[in-house]
Amino acid sequence: MVRYSPLFQFKRGNHACVFYRSQEALLEVLTPFIAEGLRKGERCFCAQKPDVIKRLLFDLRFIGIDTDREIRLGNLEFHTEDEVYFPDKRFEPEALTRLLLESIDDSVKRGYASFRTAGELSWTLEGRNECDQLIEYEKLVEQAYPSRPAIGICQYDMNKFPAQVLDSVLQIHRMQVFEPKPGSQYSSVGLGLGDCMAEIVADRLLRNPGFYYVVQQRFPREVVGWGVAPDFESAASEVEQLAREAP
Repeated sequence: MVRYSPLFQFKRGNHACVFYRSQEALLEVLTPFIAEGLRKGERCFCAQKPDVIKRLLFDLRFIGIDTDREIRLGNLEFHTEDEVYFPDKRFEPEALTRLLLESIDDSVKRGYASFRTAGELSWTLEGRNECDQLIEYEKLVEQAYPSRPAIGICQYDMNKFPAQVLDSVLQIHRMQVFEPKPGSQYSSVGLGLGDCMAEIVADRLLRNPGFYYVVQQRFPREVVGWGVAPDFESAASEVEQLAREAP
């Protein structure tokens, strides 16, 4: 199933990580994420594996996006991982972060509402051995995004990364998107909220699902509150309010 709109909405300043085990699960997030950006007048920039680019183009066309026109106008860009992360045959976190910030500023000057990115980072474990530098880069981006007109998702293939690296990635990103567990139709988002953490869960097979949420204190691990909302934005507002009111 190709969704026309994202199950979980993203707003300016969001820098999220997406954990997936299959290409199908990744595209369930990626296709509506890019489609939403194009509909909102954002510049969409993708750093993907060639086979994902091919599938993403097909899915975007399937839901009515004129990808040829969007690419021609500069609204939609596709690049391979090597082109983006290794422009000089080396991965340099600080230089790449500067380039990212320049791209955000340039997008605004060109009249775009914001700069929306989706980047695959599983190349780290494909003979590169760049995990330490990857974590450094993610920290730099997480510090830069909240105050800027930018939205970004970083993609991690859970089949490739060791648990300790995924745990470091989780600690860096305030927002995490998880694919459904095998046999489950429910997807979830995790949110870091200071001394609290929250999870929002929805049925990915429904066009208009309810969004169930729970907020817990980190230490001690105690539930602050829970509930259900009609949309993701309302659920996110509720969990933020619960976190602010937590003792």
